[in-house]
Amino acid sequence: MGLFTPKYPQGAEPPHRESRADRKSRERTEALDKDLTARFKAAQRESKERSARFWDDYERRNGPGSVDWS
Repeated sequence: MGLFTPKYPQGAEPPHRESRADRKSRERTEALDKDLTARFKAAQRESKERSARFWDDYERRNGPGSVDWS
């Protein structure tokens, strides 16, 4: 092996040991992703429920069939 050649052949590097800071950063990122996904799903569900309540109320006030859903 020469002076400027890599210590290990390409693809045969030893496994990288994850530092405590890297692990904490990864766990924090995963937790934020999980929380954001859950909040987005909750917001979507609430929006659909709010929309359904609106249209139910609209039809109740204006009579059934007042909305053409086609």
